[in-house]
Amino acid sequence: MIVVAAFEPFGGRTRNRSWDAATRLEGATIGRHAVELVKLPVVFAELPRAVARLFEKRPDQVLLVGESSEARTLLVERIALNLQHARLGDNAGARPIDEELVPGAELARRPTFDPRRAAHAAVRAGVPCEVSSHAGTFCCNAAFYLALGHAPAAAFVHVPARWPWARDARAARGLHAIAEFLTAKPE
Repeated sequence: MIVVAAFEPFGGRTRNRSWDAATRLEGATIGRHAVELVKLPVVFAELPRAVARLFEKRPDQVLLVGESSEARTLLVERIALNLQHARLGDNAGARPIDEELVPGAELARRPTFDPRRAAHAAVRAGVPCEVSSHAGTFCCNAAFYLALGHAPAAAFVHVPARWPWARDARAARGLHAIAEFLTAKPE
């Protein structure tokens, strides 16, 4: 099974493009793996438990999907930082500034796969995709950092928040190609 986890709306908005894109994978089979969708909260305090639940069913792969207002293509994230720093409050109103996500843990975590190869899989599927240096410092980064603590092969992809194809079949095709690459790679 592949768990695809994307976020609920935040910042007073009624939709989150990550969820829009992820729901297009509902009912899909990638390789021999069924896809299970999970909606993540945009609440720092709830993320540790929400991320831990992703791994309770022992999935073959976890693909986290978030939205980025700055992205113009899909972005495969290279690292997650042990930092929570929010320029706006989460959905519970929390706005941590320069706080460690996991006190005393390593500064950064990175997945065991090559993010460039994952991005190339999306490009081969006809979807613009690049590698991003890190997942920011908001809830996307927090979820990715926590997930990498459970499974070093977890992946995070940002979809563009403002470009119309973030909610159409193209984003889903890119996510599908990345998930296929992740599950096919030799361990």
